[in-house]
Amino acid sequence: MYTRVWSAVKSALEDLPGEEANWRPLPEANSIAVIVRHLRIESEWHLDSLKTGAPMPTIAVTASQEGIDAISDDFDENWKAFQKSCSEFLEVLRTLPLLTLVERNKTAYGQFSESGGRMHLLSYHQAIHLAMHCGQIRTIRNLYRKTRGEPARFFPENPSYRGH
Repeated sequence: MYTRVWSAVKSALEDLPGEEANWRPLPEANSIAVIVRHLRIESEWHLDSLKTGAPMPTIAVTASQEGIDAISDDFDENWKAFQKSCSEFLEVLRTLPLLTLVERNKTAYGQFSESGGRMHLLSYHQAIHLAMHCGQIRTIRNLYRKTRGEPARFFPENPSYRGH
C-alpha cells in the first residue's frame, strides 16, 4: 500500500513548474509548495519513529516549533528531502523485523497504543496521510490548469462522471 501511494504522490508532483507549485486557489489556501513542506516534516517524523521508535510529534509528544521553523519554504529543497525520507522509510519498513516494528509502533504513538484503543501503525498512518495530500495536490493542479483554460491534468476517463 505504501509503495502504491508513494508512486501516486511522485506522479502527482511530476513536471511541476515553480509558478504552479506556489499557486493558491484562494489567498488563504495552501499551495502545493506548502503541502510538500508539511509532507517533508511529517515524513521525517515518521522515518525517525520507524527507525528509532521515537514518539511521533503532534500525536505522542509536542512538536518542536523551532525544528519546524528551521525547515525552509524552498520547494525544490523540500521535495528532495521528502523523496529521500519516503524512500528511506520504505527501505527500513521492508527490512525491519516484525517484532521490532510492533514495538516501534507502540513507542511512536504512546497513549494511543497503550490506551486499549486501536493500535496506530506507522506504515498505515504514513500511507493514508500521503494519500490524502496526494488528492489535494491533484485537485490544486487541476484547478491551476482550468483557471488558465487548459484541460485538467488528472481527469478521470470514466463514464460515471457527468460531462464525460
